[in-house]
Amino acid sequence: GVALAFYGDMSFSTIGVIYTGACVVLAALKAVVGGELLTGDLKLHEMDLLSKMCPIALILIGTVSIMSGEVSAIMGRWEELAISSAPQVVLLTGVLSFSLNVSSFIANKVTSPLTLCISANVKQVLVVAVSTLYFGDSVPLLNGLGILIVIYGSYRYGAISINEKGSG
Repeated sequence: GVALAFYGDMSFSTIGVIYTGACVVLAALKAVVGGELLTGDLKLHEMDLLSKMCPIALILIGTVSIMSGEVSAIMGRWEELAISSAPQVVLLTGVLSFSLNVSSFIANKVTSPLTLCISANVKQVLVVAVSTLYFGDSVPLLNGLGILIVIYGSYRYGAISINEKGSG
């Protein structure tokens, strides 16, 4: 369903497919490993898990930012950026990202990594569907079919999960 929802995207590129594939694998890995750390033998608290993951993420993102030249570009425009709303936007983005991670870990703890991955797919497809309607674009048949498959599949997953919890 997700593949059909995005089929025929005109902005296709090989590097985009590679990045998207890597993001999908890493997001699923984060959900599974996070679920195991939160509910497995360790039973970490969400904040404890974040305190262990954030320094590693900072090192990785910092390294990529330096290697890509992003840090030097920002430093070259520092006077201009410092008086704009950029620092506030970066701070707000950080607070929202932190909140998203905490809520994601809490949801992972009370549901499952699979539920989080299905929810993420539904979110992506609904963003495409809503933005398509908002901008007045037409939805090709295959894309519409993909959107419906994702929504119906997630509905069925939810219904089956509720039935299994009720009977178990």
